[in-house]
Amino acid sequence: MDLDDLLDVYGTYFVPGRFPRPIAEGVQWIGGCSALFLDRSKPDLAHSALNAYLVLGEEKTLLVDAGHPALWPGFSAALDTALGGRPLDYVMPTHPEIPHAGALTLLHRTFPGLTVVGDTRDYFLYHPGVPDSAYRPMAPGERLDLGGGHEFEIVEALFKDLPNTVWGFDHRSRTLFPADGFAYFHWHRQDACGLTTEDLGFAPGADTYAPMTEIVSGLELLDIEDTVQRFLRLIDHTDPTVIAPAHGTVVTDVPKSFAYLEALRAKARPAP
Repeated sequence: MDLDDLLDVYGTYFVPGRFPRPIAEGVQWIGGCSALFLDRSKPDLAHSALNAYLVLGEEKTLLVDAGHPALWPGFSAALDTALGGRPLDYVMPTHPEIPHAGALTLLHRTFPGLTVVGDTRDYFLYHPGVPDSAYRPMAPGERLDLGGGHEFEIVEALFKDLPNTVWGFDHRSRTLFPADGFAYFHWHRQDACGLTTEDLGFAPGADTYAPMTEIVSGLELLDIEDTVQRFLRLIDHTDPTVIAPAHGTVVTDVPKSFAYLEALRAKARPAP
């Protein structure tokens, strides 16, 4: 896709040929990209990944994030492929922004029996066509049994963009879904979009993660070290094998992602 095509779709597009992609047992990655700071004079484009993830239990299915509506034609086709003829039973938007929940109405039209789970307050304002009966509020610690050991747990978002951000964890595959946490930009190339950090042979450093730490809500007021320690306790408790963020890319060598914590520490408020 050339720059003119990107401009035509406001920089947001589905990455063809790479999705859906399995990243863990029963977990499929479905994603696109969004070009930032479009400038015809620049040979490269800074991109932010737009990821969603499908968890396939033996009995039920769950989508983490509803996707960006601009991706819908490619996204919905990839979702159908990943579902393999099964219905989509649940969707957990991590928070009510366009890249994460913008296609919620489209999803519900496609799967009328869909249940929206998580911190669902305010979604009715953005998606009036989705009936109240479709929402099932769930608090951190609550789980959905998808079958076959895929218990999906709502997890408190420790690094959040909006007040009702939630994370998720699939206990069978031990995949952590940290929403906007662990996000970073990348340069658009055919060998970059839609690949994991291990595919790329790349370990993001603190300087790579730093720009996207700015989206953490109340960063200047946050006790960052306390939050980092809470995150490390979460890691000790869940022992994830995959970190699957909404932006950035999938990390299958989890310690490589911990440079994000150093980027946060660099933003810590000075001691009084």
